[in-house]
Amino acid sequence: MSTTLYLVRHGETIENSKGLFQGQTPGHLSEKGKEEALSLRPRLANMTFDVVLCSDLKRCLDTAEIALDGIECTFIKEPLLRERDLGNLAGTPIKGAVLNETVETEESMTQRAQAFLEKVRKEYPGKRVLAFSHGFFCRIMQAGLEGVTHRDVTLMGNCEIREFTI
Repeated sequence: MSTTLYLVRHGETIENSKGLFQGQTPGHLSEKGKEEALSLRPRLANMTFDVVLCSDLKRCLDTAEIALDGIECTFIKEPLLRERDLGNLAGTPIKGAVLNETVETEESMTQRAQAFLEKVRKEYPGKRVLAFSHGFFCRIMQAGLEGVTHRDVTLMGNCEIREFTI
């Protein structure tokens, strides 16, 4: 029994616009990010979901709340959907940064993505699942679904929706 998974990346944050790493910090939607989330509403209103899973980080929660306002759905916070833990790089400029031992490894992220996908397979067989997450984590998940590396996956735009059958 196939499950349909819709992945959505959160809207632009103030930190994104300043070129700062966010990792697992809350993040704050910019005005543009709020508009992006609002632009999701009519697209999502024409779709049906059995469950909505959302990263428990503020930028994703805010995106989901804006996008789903007025849409009846079951909404669950899901820590597995968090972005990469960037350790002591969180809040620092992206430009010129060098990853260090405090940063979550790609292997760890891949394991987390696999755990999320397995959870969806087990708990929501044959269902339509909407998941709000983060750019790099969505790439890791998509790479796992397609059997490629994350480098082979195009970046998701803010509030972009991608559909997968699992």
